[in-house]
Amino acid sequence: MKRAILMSRVSSDEQAKGYSLDIQVEKLSEHCRKENYLIINVFKEDHSAKNFNRPEFKKLLIYLKQNKGKVDLLLITTWDRFSRNLTESFSMIEQLKNLGVEVQAIDQPLDLTVPENLMILSVYLALPDIDNKRRSIKITEGVRAGKASGRWQNLAPYGYRNSRDEGNKPIIVPNEKAETVKTIFTQLANGKSASEIRLGLKKKGIRIQPSSFSDIARNPVYISKIWVKTKEGGYYVKGIHEPLIDEQTFDRTQRAIQCHILKKNISVVQAFKEELHLRGHLLCSHCNRNLTGSASKGRNGVRHHYYHCNHCGKDRIRAEETHQKIEALLGELKVNTEATKLYEKMVRKLLSGQEKSRRPLSKIQEEIHQFEQRLKNTEDDLADRVIDIETFSRSKARFTTELSKLRSELSDHSSSSTAFEQFLKKGIHLLKDLPGFYKAGSVHVKREVIGSIFPEKLVVAEKKCRTTKINSAVLLITAIDKGSKGKEKGQSFKNLELSAKVEDIGVEPTTSCMPCKLIESSTM
Repeated sequence: MKRAILMSRVSSDEQAKGYSLDIQVEKLSEHCRKENYLIINVFKEDHSAKNFNRPEFKKLLIYLKQNKGKVDLLLITTWDRFSRNLTESFSMIEQLKNLGVEVQAIDQPLDLTVPENLMILSVYLALPDIDNKRRSIKITEGVRAGKASGRWQNLAPYGYRNSRDEGNKPIIVPNEKAETVKTIFTQLANGKSASEIRLGLKKKGIRIQPSSFSDIARNPVYISKIWVKTKEGGYYVKGIHEPLIDEQTFDRTQRAIQCHILKKNISVVQAFKEELHLRGHLLCSHCNRNLTGSASKGRNGVRHHYYHCNHCGKDRIRAEETHQKIEALLGELKVNTEATKLYEKMVRKLLSGQEKSRRPLSKIQEEIHQFEQRLKNTEDDLADRVIDIETFSRSKARFTTELSKLRSELSDHSSSSTAFEQFLKKGIHLLKDLPGFYKAGSVHVKREVIGSIFPEKLVVAEKKCRTTKINSAVLLITAIDKGSKGKEKGQSFKNLELSAKVEDIGVEPTTSCMPCKLIESSTM
């Protein structure tokens, strides 16, 4: 007498159509009575057959391995109850065969020892596989069509809930979490960091994971835009659901996020200590390699910091003395009031030229009006059936994107002059007291100052520091400060010696009247 295990399976959608696990079991049991098979066990599962990663089937495999040699048959009603995956099915049949178990479908019986029957089996298995793939294509096309018409087709995002409109079609509507979404965008747009906002929400009992917070902050669904994926890429359409925020707030939020990312990505490869903040800016006077830094403890227990060369070992200089020399060098870069005024006039003159090159405000406003009119015309064309829904969606997405860019440009236009004034004031203040700014600054600020003034690295000698190049703007400002006295190459500073390499053209004033000419041209 053959010993058999019965397996019945339905998926959730099949169950809704009236399929029954019990009916399958009853049919299989009747077949066993007729064939005089002994029923060892019964497994029922309500899971999709796209693969064998099914909880009940895993239990079946464990049972067969634990009872190897005690089961002869695995009975199913039809082959699509076994699986709807052609490739995996053949592999699983072979695996069960190695356990001594033969798979048989009582409504589609096949003798698998006959090679020709394997072709028939492949047809039985391929048909449901093809049906699955065709159904998947139809579902994908249906979802795409739904999105193209402006309907959200997935699980509602945070701040919305899934619902149905008057025509019983899917739509998302705001829920009680909508105010939280508005708070997130408003605070991000106003400069608050994500961690600050999350902490504030946490105090109110609202917990949002960092990844979920990032998804919310970047999702255009909150301005009623839906992404429609196509083979070529995709496009945005205007959703029919209610937006939670306006497009200007969304654009400001994206710019704020981008600025935050740029700040985080500033390369801080190693943590620089205040006592050794010049690491990476100094070269060995003997082998021209980078100096590193470390501290050593003296007899009295006090730690002393040194810059030293790990390559040749010849340079070892006290960090404190090195810093004093650099501060003395920066002290020579002070500029007087007249030079500061000239600098301000020069910068204003240069930036006024850039201002002229910007697009006029009236031009931006005119283009905004044009695109708004195009949007209206597109809607009229759709209503008059001049264009189809897909053409309408693509055109509207393109016009909406252009409008967003133009409105952002309009916003930036009005705020740029204020930002320029703040930038200019900070720059002038820095010029008036560069040593004080440097000394009071953080490690990062100090390194920025040294790196911007000295593009090449420094060698700290007993009497003077040495470098091959200095920022051209610094040389020009110090030359203006000296008036018409001029300077000899390499002899401009008491605490710095430049190499004999040729300086950039335009660094040194060509005539004694150059400052006067600059002032004259800046006032024209």
